[in-house]
Amino acid sequence: MHSITENIIRPDGRMLEIIAEFPAGTGPFPALMLAPGLRYDMHRPVIAQTANYLLAGGFAVFRFNWSFYTADTEHGQPSEDLNTELQDLRMVLNLAKNDKRIQQQQISVAGKSFGSIVAWRVFREEAGLKSCALLTPLCVADKSGNHVLSLVEKNYPDAASENRPVLMLAGNADPYCELTTLHQFVASTSSTNLHIVAMEGNHSLEIQDADATVAASKFAHNLLLLGDHILHFLQE
Repeated sequence: MHSITENIIRPDGRMLEIIAEFPAGTGPFPALMLAPGLRYDMHRPVIAQTANYLLAGGFAVFRFNWSFYTADTEHGQPSEDLNTELQDLRMVLNLAKNDKRIQQQQISVAGKSFGSIVAWRVFREEAGLKSCALLTPLCVADKSGNHVLSLVEKNYPDAASENRPVLMLAGNADPYCELTTLHQFVASTSSTNLHIVAMEGNHSLEIQDADATVAASKFAHNLLLLGDHILHFLQE
């Protein structure tokens, strides 16, 4: 396997940190652009372990940190209209588009949590992308009494009518994407390209246990399942 770290200076002077990883061989390889969460950077388990799993499965993976996060990891915030973050992801995508090792008809995009919203917007704008994986998507707003406001259509517009493959993967104890809300959304559509996967775990796909060793073991197993789900989806 081969890994390249690139630090690109954006037009506004901020830095975009990128890690591009390639399987052994000359390719061309299918590829995944993998966007992180708001405060969940590219070195955190869901991002890094997914990249490792896909590399072993023959995929090139491009992961990165948002430029606002690199500038201020604790307090940095995305742009109000997300244009800066869309530029970040497009810059990463352009690296893949200009790399002869990448199979151009087999480029997909994915994002975790906040990153799934940006990934979805880029996916809608880029007709040449093969598929989109929305990991721990943001599906519900804060509860008010017993009412839960679904944000699926707001955050992922036209997901119900997209004719390319789309994966939504969430944990069964994720307060930001209650499975009932997600399943209600899917039930209201007639799409055969929208795939829903429910796993154990919270928004980070961690499984709580009083025994820290048991919790760590469950989480490690969950990450393997996550990688397997994503790999199979991308291979379809």
